[in-house]
Amino acid sequence: MSPFHNRQPMDLFQEGTAVLGLELPPQTLEQFRIYLEELQLWNARINLTALKADRDIISKHFLDSLAVLPYLEDAASLADLGAGPGFPGLALKLVRPALALTLVEARAKKAAFLQYLVSRLQLQGVEVAQVHLTPALARQWGPRFAAVTSRAAFHLTRFLELAAPLLLPGGRVLALKGPNLPPPELDAARKRCGLLGLGPLELHRYLLPLTGEERLLAAARRV
Repeated sequence: MSPFHNRQPMDLFQEGTAVLGLELPPQTLEQFRIYLEELQLWNARINLTALKADRDIISKHFLDSLAVLPYLEDAASLADLGAGPGFPGLALKLVRPALALTLVEARAKKAAFLQYLVSRLQLQGVEVAQVHLTPALARQWGPRFAAVTSRAAFHLTRFLELAAPLLLPGGRVLALKGPNLPPPELDAARKRCGLLGLGPLELHRYLLPLTGEERLLAAARRV
């Protein structure tokens, strides 16, 4: 049994954010509590996430999203591609309220959840785009974001093809890739970076608070 099996969810969350060096105000903690509650309510009706237990959602969704906050640097705008139920984009927005956020999600039910949650939390500066993003559409949107992220939603090369046209000069792509990245996928992505106007691919390994599980972030900068 997990060592935090019987702990209260928000106590676990605060413990995890402390490990990340974050001290969140009561208003932000309440927003995350509502986020967890609404995610569980919606998840009972539609499949938003395969994780069902509060402690798993906190560790593997909320804290995993927040662990990449340092790599966001001082970006003023962020696009989250394949946002699903809002990870990592919406979690990052809650701790960086001034961040201009666009959540791109093709599936209607998940986009509806995002729209509802943005309204429920009374968030400003958040757009939910229910669209199937293609490289051609990304080029039409043009360079407009300081950072583009995705969490295990795309093959890495495909993500780079979608993200690069959206990036402002100097902007960063941030791909949360779980514990492992197959070598062929990594090799293909590295070969594509230069062709897409991106600098060398950087790999950053980090540990999830509470569980110590290893995760991998792939990042590159628009040159």
